[in-house]
Amino acid sequence: MAQKPIREALAKQLIADCWPAELQGRPEIKFAAVGPPTKLDNLETNHPWLNQGKIVVKVDELFGKRGKLGYVKIADSFAEARAWIEGFRGKEVMVGERTGTLDHFLIEPYIEHKTEYYLAFTCEREHDVIHFSDKGGVEVEDQGESMNEIRVELDKEPDLNLLPNALRPTALGLFALFRSLDLPYLEFNPITEVDGKIYLLDTVARVDTTAAYRQNGTWGSTEIPQGFGTTQTEEEKRIQTMDSKSGSSLKFVLLNPKGRIWTMVAGGGASIIYADAITAHADATELANYGEWSGNPTTDEMEAYTSEILSLIERNDQEQALIIGGGIANFTDVKRTFAGVIKALKKHQGTLKNLKIFVRRAGPRDKEGLKALQDACDEMNIPCVTHGAELPMTDIVNMAIDSISLQKR
Repeated sequence: MAQKPIREALAKQLIADCWPAELQGRPEIKFAAVGPPTKLDNLETNHPWLNQGKIVVKVDELFGKRGKLGYVKIADSFAEARAWIEGFRGKEVMVGERTGTLDHFLIEPYIEHKTEYYLAFTCEREHDVIHFSDKGGVEVEDQGESMNEIRVELDKEPDLNLLPNALRPTALGLFALFRSLDLPYLEFNPITEVDGKIYLLDTVARVDTTAAYRQNGTWGSTEIPQGFGTTQTEEEKRIQTMDSKSGSSLKFVLLNPKGRIWTMVAGGGASIIYADAITAHADATELANYGEWSGNPTTDEMEAYTSEILSLIERNDQEQALIIGGGIANFTDVKRTFAGVIKALKKHQGTLKNLKIFVRRAGPRDKEGLKALQDACDEMNIPCVTHGAELPMTDIVNMAIDSISLQKR
């Protein structure tokens, strides 16, 4: 859940802006991005190359197979491209099982080329992986044996001998950006070379949202789109607003309102660990949400954050478990943050008849905070189990799953 896709325009802008000065092979990047506020009348002035030959225009809405779906156009002029954009702009379409509105487009010079390569970078627990094929393009999934994998240890530089000489400097720079920009997935299909220049004809990227704090100068301060056809609930919107106004971090994404396991986890890293532990022992559809809070939020902020989550829980009449988890905090005041949780529980206590709470948290004033939460739940007759550092961090997950008789299907 930490991985979120970004638009192709942002991915290419990051590559253009952040290319390591000491590395050769910088690809040719030239594009015009069109969003909801973009006035098409101004594009030719800002991008004179739009009428200097053929151009490619495509939808930039975070879904793949755009060519096969008819969302890529090769135009002889900007007038033709503009008419194509205007025909789709604001139109509601269905892609797979999702329905959304087409509001973002990307325009680039058309590059006449003969050879298409596939290049991608992914990450695993102990390795980064470079994927390469000399048969890129729309049918890359059918190439089978032509796809090569180069596994790279996390503290090592890649051996790119499998790649054509002309592509190696660019691939080395792109791999460096993949790591330095915290991009868990970066794909170019196709990437090509023409007259000694490298062109990224199609780019797909995802960011690791838990690393946003250290990418504040790149993509970290950019609003990351929710994904095509994704509609935020009012609770998600309110939490997002709270997060934007707070010096702390308050994140929440609703995955399945009918899921029976809810989480309120302290820390971005811990939130991933808990999500992995839950889906390893229960069906992934039972995970109702993904989220994290950190940065020592105030009692009022924790009350509001918890209350939004409880308002979703109370609409589900199934037996449910709420896991309040986290590691050992360095400076977050456990008693103060739990005071906010307690206030929210008291506000919703009459509608939480099917909820069980499981807590594992440690840090400053943890004993006081855990006791206060346990006593409050006992008083409200809400089943609650609280543990501190004496319990391994994810052991609370099995307790929660067992309590509502869930098992992996």
